[in-house]
Order: sequence, then C-alpha cells, then structure tokens
Amino acid sequence: MIARGAVVPHAPVVLEDIQPSLDEGRRVRKALEALDFSNADVIVLVSPHGPTAGIYERCEGSLRGFGIDNARAERDADVGLGRALARAWGREPIEGPVDFGIVVPLLLGIGGDLPMVAATLPQTTGPGARALSESVDAAKGLAGALATVADERAVAVVASAHSSAGLSARAPLTEVSGATEVDRELVEALEADPARIENLLGPLHEVGHACGVGPLLLLRHVLEGWRSEGLTYEAPFGVGYMVGQWSP
Repeated sequence: MIARGAVVPHAPVVLEDIQPSLDEGRRVRKALEALDFSNADVIVLVSPHGPTAGIYERCEGSLRGFGIDNARAERDADVGLGRALARAWGREPIEGPVDFGIVVPLLLGIGGDLPMVAATLPQTTGPGARALSESVDAAKGLAGALATVADERAVAVVASAHSSAGLSARAPLTEVSGATEVDRELVEALEADPARIENLLGPLHEVGHACGVGPLLLLRHVLEGWRSEGLTYEAPFGVGYMVGQWSP
C-alpha cells in the first residue's frame, strides 16, 4: 500500500555541509528533519533529472558534476521492489549512478536507513531537456505501476521537485512575470488536495520552467484526496523549494 507521500527539494545549496553558514533555507532544512516515515517499509524516491525514465539499479551517486568532490551518497536499494516496479512500468533498469535529484535527498537523510527505490523521469528543463509530454506520460505510467506492486508493502512515495525558477532577480531565469502567482496557487492546492494541482502543472512548466512537474504529477495521481500534514515553502534563491507530507 502507499502509506505516505512527500515532496522534498534537491538543490545542493540546501545541504548544510555545502553552505553551513547559510541563513536562508533553514526553514526548509528544519522541515526536512521533521519528515516522518515511521509507517513505511521502503521509500520510492522520484527525480525529474534523469536521462530517461526508469529505475536505477543502485542507490549511489555523488555531486562531482557540481564540482563538489566530498559529497557522495549511498543507500541500500530494495532490488526486488525496484525490479517489479520496472517491469510493471515497462522500463529498462538504469545502471547509474543516480542523478542529483536522488543524491541530494539521500545526503539530507530522507527516510533514515529505510531501503529505497530510486526512480527518475526525463529531464524537461536545462541542457538536454526532453519534451514535457515524455515526463507526463512517464509519471502517469509510474503511478499505475505503483498501484500494482505496492499492495504488500508499506511504500512512501517521495517527489524530488522544485517549483518555479524565476521568482526573483536571484533566480536562474531572473524574475519571470507570473511565476510567483503560479507558485502561490500550487502551494494552496497542495495544502488542500494534491489532485487540484493538475491544471497548474502546464503553467508551472511554461511560465516558471519548473523542473518538478513530472514528480508533482505523480503525487497528484497517487495521493488524490489525501490530507496534508503541513507544507513548508521557501524561495531563497528565486527557486521554489517545498517540503511536505500527506497521509490517507
């Protein structure tokens, strides 16, 4: 069964070891520490930064691509569940290493020592971006696959996702007109019912160039009607970071 849903950020700058004196973003780190996965047996963590859609065979990787040589993460992988999910999804396993959308949550200690299945969706922002439709179709397929394989396990589904990337002059896109309004609507919808975000995901991608549309769409399909246990939102660098949980 799906026992818990959550959303977490994956920006390396939120790591205290990377920015130990950073005041901005502390609310996000505090919210991350408060996440509760005590009723779950395994975590399925879903990144939006894969080369394609699939399940990584191993949960290990680093931030060497960001020039951070001492940031390496590893977690026990639930190989059986991962392979079953890949078969149900109709996707080939990905050898790895995992992308940074998985690495950063691992370094943040999401789920403690719980075994993990690292899944990824095609990247739709930045260099090498794929069409949004690829990520949308993959997210819907993953939701269906989860429904077929999670019947005997207590699974927590965690979306590794950011919202708009144009919320202030400090943002990668600088300030983009309309991005703040879309993010506000997104947060309000997530707090009320994840199913309400579906109509916001197109504008989120088109206006704010958000990387997290695919994982957020997965939450919409998996957690429909679920109750929010609190959502923390910050945009310290002009990119929306969210930390939240949902339960049935």
